[in-house]
Amino acid sequence: MTLADRALFTVLIIASFAGMFYTREALSQGTEVIIEVSGKPVFTASLDLDRDVPIEGAHGRAGVEIRDGKVRMKEAPCDNHICMKQGWITRGTIVCLPNSIVVIAGGGVKKDVDAITG
Repeated sequence: MTLADRALFTVLIIASFAGMFYTREALSQGTEVIIEVSGKPVFTASLDLDRDVPIEGAHGRAGVEIRDGKVRMKEAPCDNHICMKQGWITRGTIVCLPNSIVVIAGGGVKKDVDAITG
């Protein structure tokens, strides 16, 4: 391994860590939960409001739970329950693909830059 290889390796590692911090800042930072079914918003609430929300998806009824500033998919009619296994989140998304449900935590703040476009 030459000196140039080591320098390149170091630069790549630094760029990787910088990208993680930049992406974290670009994610939504609001205090709302937005639930969409088939791309259309059907429910919006504050993360501070504790409640259970029944949502009718493409393949049946699912349940979303909001507690203590966190949200999770409590129940879902799909076979693999990947959305339920994701657990509690404070920001980001939970997607129930078979049921066409997307739960966005930490929404509500419009930003000019998002996590994809940078």
